Amino acid sequence: MRRHEAHQLLSALPTARDAWLNRTIADLPADALWLAGSLGRGEGDQWSDVDLIVVGCELPLHDALLTLEVPHNGPAAGRYVGAMYALGELPLWVDWYSWPSELPTPRDARLLAGHGHPSPYTLFELLDYHGRGPHTVNTASTFTLAMLPLAAKFIARGNVPAAVSMATMLGANTEPSLLHGLRDVLIRTPGSAAVRDRVGRVLDIAAALTTPT
Repeated sequence: MRRHEAHQLLSALPTARDAWLNRTIADLPADALWLAGSLGRGEGDQWSDVDLIVVGCELPLHDALLTLEVPHNGPAAGRYVGAMYALGELPLWVDWYSWPSELPTPRDARLLAGHGHPSPYTLFELLDYHGRGPHTVNTASTFTLAMLPLAAKFIARGNVPAAVSMATMLGANTEPSLLHGLRDVLIRTPGSAAVRDRVGRVLDIAAALTTPT
């Protein structure tokens, strides 16, 4: 992939992400829907994932390409599911939190729909104080396909230590390069073509943007 193509794909991502979010807000019959994470704080960039806290309805996972349920990442009386959606040629990762109505919401979250007021506490402070769900083990292939785009994002942002840590956790050989190692991991990881193609494209974008011209 050439650098200009990578820039084109990446520059179109925020618009597609906003359109997906607007559709979700309109379609979700939640008592409250909060946007957390970097986008909720107004600090997001082209690579930012979407963090959504949902009160009062089921999570809309029916059209996700891949889901990763990690109860320990969510409240004990609720649920956390990471999900990958198709945004054209690229994936969108969404961190879904099914949030109990009696639990305060994080201060670093913005109300998108419904009603409510944020608490004085961050998301992780609330989870640690009120209790998290149990530790569970996901299938290796699902976890790997979910984490590969995150590793690519670290590389593109110049956060090499985080990228190395993620690559090592995924069993990637970091020599001769991190991206070569991550591609090898993708090659040997089973999954649907829709997921594998989009994960591969994220790796291609990271490579195009970080390879000297």
